[in-house]
Amino acid sequence: MIKRILFRACIAIVFAIPFGLVAVASVQASVSPQEAPPDQECQECHPSVYAVWELSDHGQAMSDPAFAHAWEEQGKPQECLPCHTTGYDATTGTWDADGIVCEACHNPLATNHPDQPMPTDRSVNLCGTCHQETVFEWQVSHHRSADLSCVDCHGQHSTTLKGEDAQALCASCHRDRASGFAHSAHSLEGLMCADCHLSATDGEVGQGHAALDHSFHVKLATCNECHEYDMHDPVDVHTNLEPAADPEPDAMASAANLGVSIDPGPISPIYYALISALIGMAFGLLLAPWIERWYHRLDQQDRIRDRSEGQGE
Repeated sequence: MIKRILFRACIAIVFAIPFGLVAVASVQASVSPQEAPPDQECQECHPSVYAVWELSDHGQAMSDPAFAHAWEEQGKPQECLPCHTTGYDATTGTWDADGIVCEACHNPLATNHPDQPMPTDRSVNLCGTCHQETVFEWQVSHHRSADLSCVDCHGQHSTTLKGEDAQALCASCHRDRASGFAHSAHSLEGLMCADCHLSATDGEVGQGHAALDHSFHVKLATCNECHEYDMHDPVDVHTNLEPAADPEPDAMASAANLGVSIDPGPISPIYYALISALIGMAFGLLLAPWIERWYHRLDQQDRIRDRSEGQGE
């Protein structure tokens, strides 16, 4: 009985192995990742853009000494790599390129570029895959209600502000307020818009390294840093202040979903191989009784032949 079980198990394994190998080969053959053009190709036609990107936070996302030191000090956690590399694959632990390179935003790649323009993703959702906290704060800001997004203030390639400084950038839209602010007590003290409207975030820096509050709301704690002992209602003093707009009903929900892809992650070929091997094993077990009978019949015929040859001698 044990011999029969072992025989059938061997048959099942014999069927399982090729089923698994065929599955792996099929998966690898069906996956044809689009090769990203090397940075050198982009640089040949866009040298000025490349030079700006190379010095940007995105271009140095992996090589920045501060990041490299912190990453190594923490044991090189893989959780950092999706935002500091391009094309990171959590299954294999590999990535296509260090830093946030061209194809991170210009994707899917145009096969006949430059005849066909490269697609460009300028959406807040793309920024939010890494800068989750910053975009979460932006969701409840006046900037969002005015349809201003990340790239309206930040250069896509340089990642720096689109202006000489923060004050000039604010003034490009808020001209009347900037003109009045220039004669205010705050301005005379050397304060600028960003000192109050881009205050430091509460608590420790978290995902996305949000250091400044991008809701642009002036917090009471910010006022108290200078006016700790002043007791007054700011509306009484600044009658032109408008109440902050309530966030849209789905703002918090959509912000909570930022950085979470609805697309399934890549499935390792190993899983296909295991499933196919199990199918092959089940198929082998079904055929095992017939194969066993066929084997015994052949074995019996060989024995009869051997006897006949022995008697003939």
